[in-house]
Amino acid sequence: MNEADAYRVRVSAAVLRTPGEVLVVRESKRALAVVNLPGGAPQLGETLEHAVVREVREETGYDIVTSEIAFVMERRSRRWEDSTLEICFYAQIVAPTGCAPTSHDEVLTVDWLPFEHPDVLRHLPHARLFESSKRGRYVDRTSRSRSDAAV
Repeated sequence: MNEADAYRVRVSAAVLRTPGEVLVVRESKRALAVVNLPGGAPQLGETLEHAVVREVREETGYDIVTSEIAFVMERRSRRWEDSTLEICFYAQIVAPTGCAPTSHDEVLTVDWLPFEHPDVLRHLPHARLFESSKRGRYVDRTSRSRSDAAV
């Protein structure tokens, strides 16, 4: 496989709720259950912000508005021989769309979880950055341990 073919862009949303909760989706990825921020791949011709609004609506049933970038993260998987550049936006819920999330084969449930929840700590170790006043961080999960991933 060509390296360029194995490189993806993913957008996601950090939708926060007080006290200290984040909106997550439980997904089935490659037959593994994971907790992830709602999001996905932009479609051809779609801006990153439009993509994340669409993806959140499809996966959770919420309409959102985005604000600034929460983080940019590069993930490399030797096991699957691919790389993903994730751009995560802070977002607020405008309103539920009034309809259920689109049927996704991958999305199992939509939950609000505290930052300290074991699933958040395991699958989203960078979520602790959401409470920080420093914005727009870059996270490189390939060169540092999960606990020291923030630059």
